[in-house]
Amino acid sequence: MPDQEIRFRLTIPMEEAFAFAMGESDLNYTHVTDEMRQVIGLLVIDTLEYGEQWRVAADARASLAARWPGCFAF
Repeated sequence: MPDQEIRFRLTIPMEEAFAFAMGESDLNYTHVTDEMRQVIGLLVIDTLEYGEQWRVAADARASLAARWPGCFAF
């Protein structure tokens, strides 16, 4: 439906999500893509910013930008 807003949120601990986004963990997935890692990275940053943890969010964004230089969102 066009009028509905879709929302996503992390349901795993922040540390695990960040490690996955940085490529340090596979979270027991058999097939992991770069795009999956980048989306989780975006959710990490969004969660931090929503919690008004601006400095940590900026550090996470910088780390993810260094790890994924071609990603448009970092």
